[in-house]
Amino acid sequence: MSTSQPWRVAVIGAGTISQRVHIPLFQKQPDTTVVAVCDVNEARALAVAEETNVGRVYSDYEKMLTELEPNIVVVATPNVFHKPMATAALEAGAHVLCEKPVALTYTDAQAMFATAAAQGRVLTVGTHFRFTAPMQAAKTHAAHGFFGRIYAARTVWQRRNGIPGYGSWFTNKDLAGGGALLDIGVHTLDRALYVMDYPQPKRVTGVKFAEFGPRGRGLGGWGADIFKPSANARYDVDDVAWAQVVFENGAVLQFQVAWAANYPETFVTEIFGTEGGARIGGQDSVELYTMLNGMEVKTDTQLPAQKGSSYEQLITNFVRRLNGDESADIVTTAQALVHVQIVDAITRSAAEGREVVL
Repeated sequence: MSTSQPWRVAVIGAGTISQRVHIPLFQKQPDTTVVAVCDVNEARALAVAEETNVGRVYSDYEKMLTELEPNIVVVATPNVFHKPMATAALEAGAHVLCEKPVALTYTDAQAMFATAAAQGRVLTVGTHFRFTAPMQAAKTHAAHGFFGRIYAARTVWQRRNGIPGYGSWFTNKDLAGGGALLDIGVHTLDRALYVMDYPQPKRVTGVKFAEFGPRGRGLGGWGADIFKPSANARYDVDDVAWAQVVFENGAVLQFQVAWAANYPETFVTEIFGTEGGARIGGQDSVELYTMLNGMEVKTDTQLPAQKGSSYEQLITNFVRRLNGDESADIVTTAQALVHVQIVDAITRSAAEGREVVL
């Protein structure tokens, strides 16, 4: 049974995603007010607050937590700050929506979710692509047994030219912790794991490359100096990562991500099951494959109606869950920990040049 209460949301990080996504989407939720935005760049926070009609501005998130006592906090800052900021918010009594990746290491993620459990609060993650219509259709088919036993999957997000701009924190390892793997790789990984029902990983092999950014190629994302590297630009993160994951249930996952590649733009998740398979595209495509009466069958599935964007679905479900609706689909603790464990293992495998056994 759902029981609504007034929600007071504080947003840490006044970047583009807070301005265009978090603040306006939380403002659409019933009984929900965005009470403050915080950023170390106070001028930026002021500009975002003015544009989105948020009443309070802070440059110190700890002061904001103490003075306003929000009951929901959004953490949308460079990745290295996710753990301390989310932990502080949880310890202050707030539920937390943290941008991806929730943590840079499996150990950090375990500590964060342990804090959430100890405080009796919900910590969830902004991996929202699971809420697109194609992913929801594929998940429904999986839940009804269409695929049979899923023994393999392949998931790819490969941009043609899409490196976030030089001069932004995305290409600075001290702030981002990594590149394409932690930026868009986490999304395509969640897509596959979501349909596979998040099996436990057993062995992981991964490689990472920085083939384009260091040469000033592949630019085309958001950030400063997008099209021309500046003289003092820093680029010390990966722009390509490939991996293979073997799970405890015997299934295998092949994973590819790239900010840039000499190859067409590719965004697809493929599912291989004993009874059926699927090729899941971006916003409007799910191809299903099976056998019927001894004949090969391919069909395009009907997509479910969507109320708003995938991120709006994520935020709506988050608020529903906080209001007591246990059926609301969010990234759970168990899912988040499996996800971070795999990403952490890919990073370790790439650094150490060996398979990581979990």
